[in-house]
Amino acid sequence: MRVQEHIKLSALAATVALPWLGKDVLIPLTASVLIDVDHYMWHVITHRTLSVRAAVQYFGQADPPQRKEARLLHHPLVVGILLLIALLTRSRFLWLILAGMIFHVSLDVVHVTQMKSLKRSLSEEARDVCPECGEDCNALQLHTLYFSPQVLDRYNPKHFVVLCPTCHERAHS
Repeated sequence: MRVQEHIKLSALAATVALPWLGKDVLIPLTASVLIDVDHYMWHVITHRTLSVRAAVQYFGQADPPQRKEARLLHHPLVVGILLLIALLTRSRFLWLILAGMIFHVSLDVVHVTQMKSLKRSLSEEARDVCPECGEDCNALQLHTLYFSPQVLDRYNPKHFVVLCPTCHERAHS
């Protein structure tokens, strides 16, 4: 899921929670957005550059590698440790951070599930043939044709196509 979508959905959730949390709503909102700093930190360490532009290009490529190391703050063990600390300390602050992190990870799970479903159905529809070049390919990649500004329309199949890796890279260049 794109950062912009996380920000929109987190802001919507914060608006809903505002009557109950008051100004403290900024804590889970911030945690929900800043959890993705782990991607950037992994990129900084691995590629030895502080360039935000390079990190955005890396993660925005046609089919970026999905590395567990780049998602440290998303890991269930990290979330579990924070949960244990929050339970032991009874810290409202930690609970609110945890709520934001869990919301973010939940959005990621929904996104990955939806994208896998789209890839599977569009690949079956294409009969494992790239619609761009006509090559047989059993590893078609999902390419986004249009990012809908409406969250509920985000996973509409008409906004996506499956392409072979070569055509997918070409589509991103």
